[in-house]
Amino acid sequence: MMSIMKRRFINWFKTVTEKKWMMYFLAFNAFFESVILPVPIDIFTFTLSSAHPKRWWKYGTVATVFSVLGAVFGYYLGFYLFDAFGIQMIEFYGYEEEFARVTELFQQNVFWVMFMSAFTPIPYKVFTVAGGALNVALLPFIVASILGRGLRFFIECYIPYRFGEKAGKHILDHFNRYVLLGALFIVAYFILKYLTVL
Repeated sequence: MMSIMKRRFINWFKTVTEKKWMMYFLAFNAFFESVILPVPIDIFTFTLSSAHPKRWWKYGTVATVFSVLGAVFGYYLGFYLFDAFGIQMIEFYGYEEEFARVTELFQQNVFWVMFMSAFTPIPYKVFTVAGGALNVALLPFIVASILGRGLRFFIECYIPYRFGEKAGKHILDHFNRYVLLGALFIVAYFILKYLTVL
């Protein structure tokens, strides 16, 4: 009975990921994850590519383009509206220490800081808003974002394609576990942030 239900769920999931609005969903999350959303979009890029491995380059492209566009938007929000928006966002998520660290890093090298921001545990949105608030050079900011975020997303999307049905089948067969793990991670993250404030 459980295997039948799981198979139905997998078939439903594949059908949903074939919907045209799924690309818009990915683009929306990629854009706003660079500005305000707390959940990384990696679960979407990897899961979508697992469901449809041959579309890996499309998912990687959409995630990269809209993530960088969101980064530029975050930059200008930090530049023009840091006092009205940026500082409230940083305080809301408890990113004060991360923001202070990013501020120090930007004084060293804008390009490498933005490139490595794609692979650090510090949320990307902190880098984008901080970059605007500090008025760092925009060209290396954008180029490094394209290279860093592009490398990250294309690798995530390529893995299911490279390893074929095994990777996709593993993700889909254990999809509920990954969702639960992601939910627990988010809850634990905010609990820890809350406890550090006390």
